[in-house]
Order: sequence, then structure tokens, then C-alpha cells
Amino acid sequence: ELLSVVVIYRHGDRTPIQPYPTDPYRNASYWPVGFGQLTNIGKWEHYQLGKWLRVRYNGFLPSRYSEKDFYLRSTDADRTLMSAEANLAGLYPPRSDQIWDPDIPWQPIPIHTEPELEDNLLSMKKDCPKYDMLLNELFESPYFVNISRRNHDLYAYLTKNSGTLISTLENLEYIYNTLFIETLYNFTLPAWTRAVFPDKMKQWADLSFATSCYNQDLARLKSGPLFDAIIKHFRNATANATDYRKFLVFSGHDVTIANVLNTMGAFQYHCPPYASTILFELRKSNLNYYVNVFYKNSSQLQNVTLKGCKFDCDLDDFVQILQPVAITRAEWDIECQLGWSYFFRFDNLQFLVLFSAAVSFLFVTFCVLLGVKCFRRFHKEGATVYMQLPNDEVA
Repeated sequence: ELLSVVVIYRHGDRTPIQPYPTDPYRNASYWPVGFGQLTNIGKWEHYQLGKWLRVRYNGFLPSRYSEKDFYLRSTDADRTLMSAEANLAGLYPPRSDQIWDPDIPWQPIPIHTEPELEDNLLSMKKDCPKYDMLLNELFESPYFVNISRRNHDLYAYLTKNSGTLISTLENLEYIYNTLFIETLYNFTLPAWTRAVFPDKMKQWADLSFATSCYNQDLARLKSGPLFDAIIKHFRNATANATDYRKFLVFSGHDVTIANVLNTMGAFQYHCPPYASTILFELRKSNLNYYVNVFYKNSSQLQNVTLKGCKFDCDLDDFVQILQPVAITRAEWDIECQLGWSYFFRFDNLQFLVLFSAAVSFLFVTFCVLLGVKCFRRFHKEGATVYMQLPNDEVA
């Protein structure tokens, strides 16, 4: 028996976010829509995905939309919001009295969002100093330092030919993604790309999608709030909570898909394609609750096994395995702050040197000021001793 579903999908086909400086196709006139926007192909992809979801969950999710059954949240980006709208058109065509115009087989359905820089649930762009520190430490680890050394010549070649500094996996992926999109649109790539694209760039572009949640500490601060929401959603389903909705949808990005899979220990390095989708299904058998996870990265639906569990993962096991990374949004706000303990870590030698120098400077300054004050007081008292007495004679 199917009790509840959580769907996470990437937006559909889009134009490049921002062409590189020497890109021959950097003029917007080459593209059907503005940079970083959803194309007609992307709208069609999500309309078809919505229809696919309707077929898969027909009989479980009522064909008639109701806010009591369904909730959709999107990141605050045009392409994810528009993808969600197209998806809903396929999932919820209006029925009977929901038809408000016979010529328009569509009905408005609410999509909830939050400004990206305030969102620590889905877009995860809210400032988190601790996460930034941990990610920086990851890139300074021997493994990633060695990757930078191995790619020194590749980075230099890309920098020279693209006109922008390429010094990290993230920079490399930005160029790779732009070139990939241009091949999808049958554009002829510059001659210099033949030496590196796609073969010499692909493995590093794919690896870049694993870095955000590369370890448990990073995963907790990057995808922890989302997993907390999923766990609470399933717990509410088993408790028959009054505010429980059986179908929960998140519209996100390629990194959203990668981070969720990586946090579960099920990510095979790749760039999640347009409209790729993760399905979490909560089921009940007799008195037992279990979770099935699927990944749809093309027309094929793949089983996903959570690391440390079987495919039919008992709900309690599912929660226990993910508990170390699941974190409430309020907890996230607290954990993201860098406490004083960070600054006094023994491995933070640079800070200790600067801190010691600052203390020494303040101590010397204090001593100098104290000396000056004492000197002035002594001078004032000496002046009083030798003060000229008034003369009794009046001139």
C-alpha cells in the first residue's frame, strides 16, 4: 500500500547561464530565450514528466487537484518555477467544474518559494560560514590539491582560450556545461575545444557535482534541512497528521539531485540531466512501513539503495541512517555560525600568529600609554615644586 510520495526534480532544458568571454555565441541573439532561462524544449520535457507522474500515481493521487493532497515548493529561479508550472499542466489538467475556460486545458496551482539568499532548504544559498570553511578545508586536502596539480595545464589552457580564470573544478564545470549546451543546439564549437572537450573535461566536471556533499559534515549543512523535511513528511504520514499531504514535490537544479543522491551514498558521478527525478515512496506492508527510492535520469527508472539499507528500506532504518545529516532549519542557523572554538584550533596556525601579534601590539601600546601618563604626572608634580612665589613688591 502506497502512503506517501516525495518527488525531487531538476528543471528542463535551458540556455547557458552566462557564456564565457570569448564564446562566439555570447550574443543573446543566438538563443531562443535569455541566458539561464527555460526553453520550449524544457517546457515540453516537464509537461511530459508531469503526464508520466500522473500515469504512475493514478489512483493514488486524485486527478482532481486539492491543496489537501498536494504541495509544491521550488527554488526562486525562473527556470525551476516555469518547469514546475509546465509539470503541473501535465499532472493536473482541469476536470469538470475546475475547467474555467474551455479553450485552455490548464488550471493555476500554487507554487511556493523563498528568496534564494534566505533559503536553507532547497536552493541552499543562504550564507553558512561553517559550510564555507569545511568546503575550503576539503579543497585544501591532499586529494583535491593533487587534482589541482594534475589539472594545472588543463586549467591554464582553458583560461587562455576562454578568457576567464579557470582554477577550480567548479570553474571547469561552468565551461564544460556551456560547451555541452551549445552542442545540443548544434552550434559549431571553436577549434580550441577539440583538444579538451569533452574527453579531458568530463570526468572533472562530473566530480564537481560530488564536492558539495562530499562528506557527512558537508552533507549535513547542504542537504540536511531537505532530508529533515522528508523524514518529517513520512512520520506525519504514519501518524495520520491533520496537516499531512500525501504528495510533496520539490523543483530544483542539477546540484539538488546530485546532493540528495550523494548524501544517500548512491551518487555515481555525473551531471544529472534535464528533468531528472528522484522519487521517495513510503509504503505499508501489514504493520511495517518501508521506503523505496527511484532515480529517473532518462526514460528508465532505476532502483536506488540507501547506503546501509536494502531497497525495501524499513522506515525506522531509513530515519536512523539519515539522522546524522538531517537537521532542522533552526538548528542549521545555529550550526552554521563559527564559534570561538574554531579560531583557537591548534591547526589554525595563521590565526594564532596574527592573534599573538595583535595581543603583543595591544600590550606594548598599553605600556607606552601608561608610561606617557606617568611621565606627565611626574612632570606636573615637579613643576609645582619649583613654582615661583609671588613678589611682595608692586612695580
